[in-house]
Amino acid sequence: MTRGGPGSTSALPAPGPDAEAHGRRVDAALHARLEVAGGWLPFADYMRCALYEPGLGYYSAGAAKFGPAGDFVTAPEISGLFAEVFAGQFAAVLAGLGGGSVLELGPGTGRFAATALAAWPAHGPLPDEYLLLEVSGDLRERQQRQVAVAAGAAAPRARWLEALPPRFAGVVFANEVLDALPCERFVLRAGEPWRLGVGACGAGFAWSERRPDGSHAGDQAFVEATRELPLAGLPDGYRGEFHPGLAAWIRALADGLQRGVVMLVDYGLPRSHYYHPQREAGTLRCHYRHLAHDDPFSYPGLTDITAWVDFTAVAEAAVAAGLDVAGFTTQAAFLLGAGIDARFAAAHEAAASEAARVRLAHGARQLLLPGEMGEAIKVMVLARDCEVPLPGLLIQDLRDSL
Repeated sequence: MTRGGPGSTSALPAPGPDAEAHGRRVDAALHARLEVAGGWLPFADYMRCALYEPGLGYYSAGAAKFGPAGDFVTAPEISGLFAEVFAGQFAAVLAGLGGGSVLELGPGTGRFAATALAAWPAHGPLPDEYLLLEVSGDLRERQQRQVAVAAGAAAPRARWLEALPPRFAGVVFANEVLDALPCERFVLRAGEPWRLGVGACGAGFAWSERRPDGSHAGDQAFVEATRELPLAGLPDGYRGEFHPGLAAWIRALADGLQRGVVMLVDYGLPRSHYYHPQREAGTLRCHYRHLAHDDPFSYPGLTDITAWVDFTAVAEAAVAAGLDVAGFTTQAAFLLGAGIDARFAAAHEAAASEAARVRLAHGARQLLLPGEMGEAIKVMVLARDCEVPLPGLLIQDLRDSL
């Protein structure tokens, strides 16, 4: 076993009393699961509990997650230009369809929805509805307040859902959602992928690897999934991830989409770059108080856990579900093609102070520069019965890399 757990990442600040008490409840729930499972959990089960267990998981409990008071920031929090530009692309799709709605998955603070709705009138008629799928009651309340305050006259178009609509036409949008789907981990031993799961380590948790010999639930599915991965030639001890629920997630979206597009924005790579010797420790990443680290056993329930997306797997799942892969590009190329430079120039000229202009420029750099989000984050557009040409896809086409 490889040791991990609270205190193992010494640079992390200690939680306050309420957060510490919450962390103990999450620890107890995870240890109870381990006991029922015979002392070993697949990492996907651990991640699902740590992130989504009702009332306990990171995204289900009430603490702040996003922005300066939380653990990380996403593009909509960094710059309003992000949502303003995407609003123009959404409007173009709906104009081509002759109307429709937007469905945003994982709306975070509601900042993206509020900014997009406020900017929408510059692009054309408002959507029929702007739907926000949010299962967390606490986050839903925050989103409602944000939209009510910042979306202006378009705020009444917003409506909240707790499940996917059975039938939908328009735009489905998900920013940094896929990377939070529970992932499985593996480690290569003599060229063979072993399951990298979780065991107890005192009061905390630890990595525990085991050969998938059929003695544990999920072994056969693990073998079948890893058989499809390009692992030949990778070094012994290489660690990697895959998202076992990805195909079902895409299928659920496709089943309800009558006409329109799905826009997925996330950290990720095509498969040939994803499983690569340069990434021998994998892509698993944790975020706590704006500090990134790779120990998911430090403060479970208080820490965000993510893994980059294999966009080849997304494309394969989309095609299998009857969707077309209409585009795949970097965030920088998409935003530039969609006109972020013109929006930046207008906002810069209208800024009320030099400080505001500096903040605007800093946000734009974070969105666009290769060393920031510009290259690491990709945009994939999936379509059904929709051939609207999107300017965001015209500068760069990376579909051949999938």
